[in-house]
Amino acid sequence: MSLVNVRAAFEKAVTDTVAGVDNTVTMVYDNTPFTTPGKTSKYISMSVNFNRSTMQNMGAAADFYTGVVTCNVYVPKNAGTATLASICEAVIDGLISVNASGYTDTFNCDPRVLDIVGPTPLDVEDRSHYVGLISCQFTANA
Repeated sequence: MSLVNVRAAFEKAVTDTVAGVDNTVTMVYDNTPFTTPGKTSKYISMSVNFNRSTMQNMGAAADFYTGVVTCNVYVPKNAGTATLASICEAVIDGLISVNASGYTDTFNCDPRVLDIVGPTPLDVEDRSHYVGLISCQFTANA
């Protein structure tokens, strides 16, 4: 298992689910270079932050990752909050999909999410987009 596999598992789960709901949404990941999409674009900024990398069992330490996944969902204000809610729901569905009994773990990291917080909607007056903040803790192990 590797940090890359854990990150990929969560990114793929969310990306695939969002694309199934609205394929015009651009995914922006914290570990790749990007240009902020324009004022009329719908996009999600996703970050995966690691808190812990091992668990001390009896004997040698085992790979056991914990951390936080954060997704900021941006929709143009002229699209309305219904669009924001729809995309946020897709993000949540993508995150919890790794917990489903039928989930296929192609990254060999046994990803799991804990309680999801949000979406917390933000309407900043001088910004072109509504923002929905979603975050959750996660675990992954070998």
